[in-house]
Amino acid sequence: MGFLDTALTMVTLAIPILIGYVAHKLDFMGGEFDSVLSKLVINITLPCMILVSVCDRELPPAEVLLQLLGLSAIGYVIALVAALVVPRLMRAPESGAYSFVIAFGNVGFIGFPVLGAVLGSDAVLYAAIANIPWYILSSSAGVLMISGIPEGGAAKAARESAKRLLSPMLAASVVVLAMAIAGVNDLGVLGDGLSNCGAFTTPAALLICGSSLANYSAREMVTNWRAYLACAMRLIGVPLLLFCAFRGIAPTPLVLAVIVLGQAMPVATNGILYCLMYGMDAKPVMQGMFLSVFASIVTIPLMALLVA
Repeated sequence: MGFLDTALTMVTLAIPILIGYVAHKLDFMGGEFDSVLSKLVINITLPCMILVSVCDRELPPAEVLLQLLGLSAIGYVIALVAALVVPRLMRAPESGAYSFVIAFGNVGFIGFPVLGAVLGSDAVLYAAIANIPWYILSSSAGVLMISGIPEGGAAKAARESAKRLLSPMLAASVVVLAMAIAGVNDLGVLGDGLSNCGAFTTPAALLICGSSLANYSAREMVTNWRAYLACAMRLIGVPLLLFCAFRGIAPTPLVLAVIVLGQAMPVATNGILYCLMYGMDAKPVMQGMFLSVFASIVTIPLMALLVA
């Protein structure tokens, strides 16, 4: 897919975001409605979308999937190192928030729809497996970036992280990995039902994204130079690091593309939830999310050209 085709795909995905923004301004969305709809997508429809990603397609060899998982884990380690170093070079007062912005992209709400649209339906299966390290690290290292080490020390932090790992998305991804390795690619009538439910994920996620952006003043979101640098690392810097690291060793072009483009997604929205949960200033994460959503309309097609 060329730059123009990918850019048009991103514009197509941006239209529901704009509609969500308008719906919020017209009081059709927002507040408790967005919260409930988000929980529905995260806990029900997105897991359904992940589970049917193995259906009706030729499955890759098990060794390719395991290599994908291993390279993705290494990629997140590289991203974490960059996320810890860059904010200190920027002398950012809220270094943990900027570290989260750099390290963790929105692989749920935006990642799956974008990868499926840009790389094809096979990419959803690969993304489900590649994102297993994201679920583990965002709920452990990601929380510590925002909150710092709790009073109970590392042991308490480990216990709290273990509780947060129990999510339907992680469970669905692990099940999909097991099914793909076992060669199971047909769920029959159950698969058809799950597919119908999973189809709700993309439009709902994009509408929620647009409604969330409507909560913030555009002027307030674009006046922080550190947020621009952090977003540049999130959308361009980290993907380029992984492209250079894995270009010669990824087992297939699709594996490389999923890892690189998966790391080119806008800032993960759960960073805002962590800030609110632990009483930290959420503005840096909000600014990063706001800027990265709009900038990704251009940067994702550029990254897609690189890995095409």
